[in-house]
Amino acid sequence: MTMVLIFLHTFWGILFFHGCETRHWWEIVAVVLTHLLVSGLTFFNPLYVSSLVPAYLLMVATAAWAYLLSGGSAQNLRRFLLCLRSGTTPQLGS
Repeated sequence: MTMVLIFLHTFWGILFFHGCETRHWWEIVAVVLTHLLVSGLTFFNPLYVSSLVPAYLLMVATAAWAYLLSGGSAQNLRRFLLCLRSGTTPQLGS
């Protein structure tokens, strides 16, 4: 849970300051609401899975959102995950 919160605070920082710079107040509200949601999930810590799984799912969603806001693209992410160099296509069977 500590790792999830560290990553979430990093992504929330990106989203919050992007919202401040672009005056998209709904991004700031989304950050505050998701922060309250994750904080509320810790009340379920005796049932650890019920707090950890939603926190991880929220972390993945905010990571993708922060990645796209900071200039990343789905194509670059795909290239990275498939270990491709720029301008190459995946070869089947090799």
